[in-house]
Amino acid sequence: MRRRLVLTSVFTAVLGLTVAPAASQASSPPSASPTSASSAAASCAGVLDTPATYDGTVPAPKKVLGYELGSKQASNADILKYWAAVDRASDRVATGTFATSWQGQPLRYALVGSPTTLSRLPRITADLAKLRDPATPASDADAIVARTPAILWISANVHGNEPSGGDAVLRLLYQLADRNDCVAKAIRDNALVGLIPTQNPDGRTNDVRTNAYSFDLNRDWFARTQPETDGKLDLLWTYPPQLYVDEHEMGGNGYFFPPNSDPVYHETPDRQYTQIEKLYGAANTAAFTANGWKFETYQAGYDMFYQGYGDTVPTTQFGAAGMTFEQGGDSPYPAKTNHHYTSAITTLYTGATNRARLLREWRQTWLQALREGQACRLEPNATFNPGNEVLIPVPKKPVCGYFLTGDSPETRNVVRRLQQAKVEVSRLTSSVVVPDYKPYGQAVRSQRLPKGTYWVSLAQVQKHWVQAMLGEDTYTPFPYFYDVSGWNNAMLAGIGGGSTGTRLDVATAPVALLPAATAAPVADAPRIGIIDQRPEPTYQYQTTGWLRWRLEQDWKLDYTALTPEQVTPAALSRLDVLLVPDVDGQPTFDRLGQTGRQALRSWVNRGGRYVGWQGGTVLAKSLGLTSVGLSEATAVSPGALLSLNAPRANTWALWDDGDAQMSPGGAAVITSFPASPFVSGYAEDTDTLAGSAVEAVDRVGAGSTTVFSIEPNFRGYSDGTAELLLDAVKGTPGESARVAPRPLAAEAPSVLGRTRSTADHVADEQRERGRD
Repeated sequence: MRRRLVLTSVFTAVLGLTVAPAASQASSPPSASPTSASSAAASCAGVLDTPATYDGTVPAPKKVLGYELGSKQASNADILKYWAAVDRASDRVATGTFATSWQGQPLRYALVGSPTTLSRLPRITADLAKLRDPATPASDADAIVARTPAILWISANVHGNEPSGGDAVLRLLYQLADRNDCVAKAIRDNALVGLIPTQNPDGRTNDVRTNAYSFDLNRDWFARTQPETDGKLDLLWTYPPQLYVDEHEMGGNGYFFPPNSDPVYHETPDRQYTQIEKLYGAANTAAFTANGWKFETYQAGYDMFYQGYGDTVPTTQFGAAGMTFEQGGDSPYPAKTNHHYTSAITTLYTGATNRARLLREWRQTWLQALREGQACRLEPNATFNPGNEVLIPVPKKPVCGYFLTGDSPETRNVVRRLQQAKVEVSRLTSSVVVPDYKPYGQAVRSQRLPKGTYWVSLAQVQKHWVQAMLGEDTYTPFPYFYDVSGWNNAMLAGIGGGSTGTRLDVATAPVALLPAATAAPVADAPRIGIIDQRPEPTYQYQTTGWLRWRLEQDWKLDYTALTPEQVTPAALSRLDVLLVPDVDGQPTFDRLGQTGRQALRSWVNRGGRYVGWQGGTVLAKSLGLTSVGLSEATAVSPGALLSLNAPRANTWALWDDGDAQMSPGGAAVITSFPASPFVSGYAEDTDTLAGSAVEAVDRVGAGSTTVFSIEPNFRGYSDGTAELLLDAVKGTPGESARVAPRPLAAEAPSVLGRTRSTADHVADEQRERGRD
């Protein structure tokens, strides 16, 4: 029988935490305070040299599952089965559910520690909140450090087709719950261990990288668009980590653990990155060297820059030592599971036996962030790998905070997202003249901001995260990129904002946590169709999954999905608008066949509206439905935010050099790049984009074709350009009247070499390199 812990209603209702009653053969509970880390380490031979001994109260995995862990991939059902068995058997384990996937699968977690630790969870979380609070006296903070375990998280399987970490976490659960040797005891006595066996159960079931909407959950950490991510972040703020490990698989048969490759984002907390390199990196190097196993560190190419990963967000937002571990997918499955288990148990033991240091440095990180914010000072760039130098320094100009203007749903969503990350947000209670207001992408000016403007000061403990989310630029120190280089949340949302370098004495009122904003219903919604290259939604391209999510979950719009083979006159007659995302242009052209191509051309000519982007733009050009010109761009960027001339103010494009450059031809240009686009992130030669179209409309007979050169719905978090897409879905008001109707042009297949989805190109490349 389980007993429910006496926790707050939030803990019990949202996290569903349970803990088993004391087992009859469990070891004696430790004292209320953690064991001295130095004494624990001195009296124990360590992870590699300590023989494992067991109480025998927890059933071994083979007894429950019928096979040895690691001999084959455990199914989701087996993970849940064993999770429940250990929960029932051990008083060292408390389990719960932090989210439910789109396909209805529970996302489970466990907390492992001594029975005394588990009985003190409310006290522990309250103490950690005090430890983050600058107002807590030093003597009280010292007492908290003395009595509080460190919280150490191990998670796995954020990409469904990288399963071995999940099996390793099952093994960890068994070992920590049943072992009674000094290694296990040192971990339980000094740490509260959090375990997440799979962050993506739908992907694991379907053997695909992404979730049910084709979102890469290892890119969703700051945006929180998916329930798997949103629930996990709430869980981590309930039990805030001093360590967070994210277990992955990569190409080859080696293994990666940090130190990381350059670049490292400049606001990455110094103490935590030192822990990552010097403490945990050294421990895992020793463990893998002793075992004779192949491994790499910074040479493998895994950086710490994009603030949306399962290592960067735990580090910058939570003040933890966040790390990605990568196991080569070509290794035999038992070896993959064993390597992940070994790195995890080594890391846990290292963290647990350095408990007091982790907690002291965790507090010092928050205090340092506050001091930097009060001084209006950004952290400088640095490089960490031999031979690298900082090429782009962080400007030595003061930044005291950021303003966000307006109160649109997009603005409120950005504010809410900040608040969910424990950022303090306030609003002006009267208008104020800001003498050095720096609107995003514009020159400094004196400007009066109205009452109600949101104010996000850097003078707070979450200064690092505020700068990561609202900084005008990311100041890439070294030109190597694993992902996009720009992610300013205000720019992505298409909202107004900017900074000041003046310590303003203004009247503000704190803002309570805002409710989730919902999109206004679309009046007279059109009948929508989408082209989906893959008939099985589980295996769709990311661009299609992002579109499905936007239509279903955000805009609440019904639609009909059609494969190219299903495009017929009858099917099109039931539609007003057809959305064609970043498909494979030439293969889709071929799959339509002569009948489908003619049906689509005739449908537009008779009044249908075609809306396409990237590969969908290539397809429109091939079908003779648009007069725009397409060419390979000469500008270079891994993905940066560029300013736009757009019908909606403050709209920015997430642009990368896989996007075609689009000239208007005979089309009406709706959105374009200015003469000198402002760049947030890293890009070269962007002056070559000057005046090129981002969105253009042709009138074709009685119908119209709207095309984009970019992905307007990138990862579901580019809300600003998604609004341009929604305008096109509804029928861009008045724009089609700016150009005269023209007759259908002849088909012109293969107008551009790039016919493959940029997102899927990136996914394929990263699948080979790892960190999918």
